[in-house]
Amino acid sequence: MLKMMFKGTYPGRLRWRTARMSLLLVFLLWPAMAAAGEVLIEPGTVRVGLMQLVPVVEFAIEGSYQIIDTGSKQAVAVPRPGERWQVRTSGNQLELLRNGVLVNTFTGALQVRENKYQVAVLSGSGALVNRSSGEGMIALGAGNRSVSLRNFSGLNILSAQGQVEAGQPGGQNLLVLYSEGRGQRYRGNLEVRRDEQGLTAINELPVEEYLYGVVPSEMPASWPAEALKAQAVAARSYALAQLGSYGRYGFDLLATQSSQVYKGYDGENPATTRAVEETRGLIMTYRGLPVDAVFHSSSGGTTENSEDVWKNSVDYLRARPDPADFNDKYYNWKVAYSIDQLISQLNSKDYQFSQVEDLLELERTSTGKRVKRLAVKGLDIDDNSVVKEVYNANAVRVALGLKSAFFTMQKEVDQQQKLLRVTFEGNGYGHGLGMSQYGALGLAGQGYSYRDILKYYYTGIALSGNYGGQE
Repeated sequence: MLKMMFKGTYPGRLRWRTARMSLLLVFLLWPAMAAAGEVLIEPGTVRVGLMQLVPVVEFAIEGSYQIIDTGSKQAVAVPRPGERWQVRTSGNQLELLRNGVLVNTFTGALQVRENKYQVAVLSGSGALVNRSSGEGMIALGAGNRSVSLRNFSGLNILSAQGQVEAGQPGGQNLLVLYSEGRGQRYRGNLEVRRDEQGLTAINELPVEEYLYGVVPSEMPASWPAEALKAQAVAARSYALAQLGSYGRYGFDLLATQSSQVYKGYDGENPATTRAVEETRGLIMTYRGLPVDAVFHSSSGGTTENSEDVWKNSVDYLRARPDPADFNDKYYNWKVAYSIDQLISQLNSKDYQFSQVEDLLELERTSTGKRVKRLAVKGLDIDDNSVVKEVYNANAVRVALGLKSAFFTMQKEVDQQQKLLRVTFEGNGYGHGLGMSQYGALGLAGQGYSYRDILKYYYTGIALSGNYGGQE
């Protein structure tokens, strides 16, 4: 897990740098790697909650995995492609089934862990230079050439006994997680935990591979490269700032809009993967810490100060004019509610009205564009007269079920001035803080770089790379 103080360097430990020296590459078993002076290149990981409170977790694998009992730390099964596995609860235990047949029971969590290759880089004198994480194989290197961990071309893969097994690692390890009969593929590992209310399925994988499945889920892959790179850096920054947010449940982030939308391997796209790779390890920082880089779809023409939308003042989330955001999709929208529809909408957000008599705008944000405070006058479920205040701008948007709080409203009343209908007309989509994605699209179209885009929407930030230092 990436849980350390951030000091201006990317906390993914160390990335691989291609060694410009005579190299011998050897795949080694893990116990043999405790040499003095070794430098880890284990990437930082993130844990994503994919399912919660479910009675059964069903999965399959593509590639090479083991199923580990985390209590004993022992491998209990080796799944094969084509097999369907299920984990379910039985009292205070987990049951593991293969194709519907019980295999074993466990009291702790289960992990479906991918088998990885492990690389040691030696200098010409035989001194250990660097290594990757992994397990289970040893290997022999070839010649005096630079080698990347992403390119095993020309290497011989050997068993622990020194026998040649293959020319290079092949295929992609993938998990297939089933929900309502539909399979979704993911990189990395799967962990299944039990609590009193059901099972939780967690996907653990390197941060960069997580971003492969986030960026195209949050921004169209057809958009300009600079907009995609801005999204990649924002998503990476947000992920690191959010590590541990759901620690009580065993993961860091959800796979939904509650965190960032993450669709795994099946959601990936070459254009967005390239944007992730071309910004690899780069995040936004403010005063040496990762920026909680919230973003939204469309600002409607201006972003806001954080204290107007949520509660706390955040120095890098300041209001900015956003003319590049203009788009046909989220401008000039209109929503009309009858009084019954308005009551139903408010009650779906737990405001509990039996009748709504009036809506009163009390305050707007500092830009004057969004409704910050709204009073709802009516009768509660016991038919008592009440006035309930909705505050701040994001709460107003959510309570009314609107695309944004950037709106005006028109009220229709009968001859007795009884409220009959309310129509909202507005611009934008989302909370209005940080980067506007349509604004990033507009700025990229005008020739601005992803660095320009990020520094426009996040006030006073620095861009920090994984080799240390700041701009």
